[in-house]
Amino acid sequence: MPVRLLRNTAMITNLFKFLVGTIGTVSICIIINKILNRIVLNSSTAQPWDWSKEIVLITGGSGGIGSEMVNKFSRRDIKVVTFDIHPPKSTLSANARFYKVDVTSPHSIHEAMEHVRREIGDPTILINNAGIALGKDILACAADQIRKMVEVNLLAHFWLVKELLPSMFKQNHGHVVTIASVASFITIASNIDYSCTKAGLVAFHEGLTQDLKHRYNARDVLTR
Repeated sequence: MPVRLLRNTAMITNLFKFLVGTIGTVSICIIINKILNRIVLNSSTAQPWDWSKEIVLITGGSGGIGSEMVNKFSRRDIKVVTFDIHPPKSTLSANARFYKVDVTSPHSIHEAMEHVRREIGDPTILINNAGIALGKDILACAADQIRKMVEVNLLAHFWLVKELLPSMFKQNHGHVVTIASVASFITIASNIDYSCTKAGLVAFHEGLTQDLKHRYNARDVLTR
């Protein structure tokens, strides 16, 4: 019986990982489709969206979902900025720019944004996508690994939003996208730390939406 349970658990874990990957791929199309059609879905927008002038900032753009989003926006001739600690795995198109940034450091983010503003302009769309995973059970996770995951997967969202919101307020124009996960709602074995950070992102995004509406009256800075 223990062997059978172990095998079943392993099968469930593998199936979950497969589903997460599949959902992630489909999510890319859904996310970009929603962003590209936001003007239609939100008729209250004061300023129309001119995609020749928009600038999309994507964190974690050197691999996985982030890389796919960078490529898809680039193919639509939209200016893209990518922040990542690792360089891109392939050559970026002319309208995409990579900056090496430690998203866990507010100072690193601010320095990079100074360059972005001078060289390209203020991003009008922020896609907080950077994330890491360990896949270890709780006793196998070292304290510094857990801390790093929280910093990358959750706290970085705070630092990026705090850096970019002022310019969005000034333009009365912007969109913040938070990449969460099915792990926000379902926690499997050896995934506690990751699920905790993703559940935190749901709370972060919901709270940001409420702040924009009720504290800043920034109805044209969207989160959906």
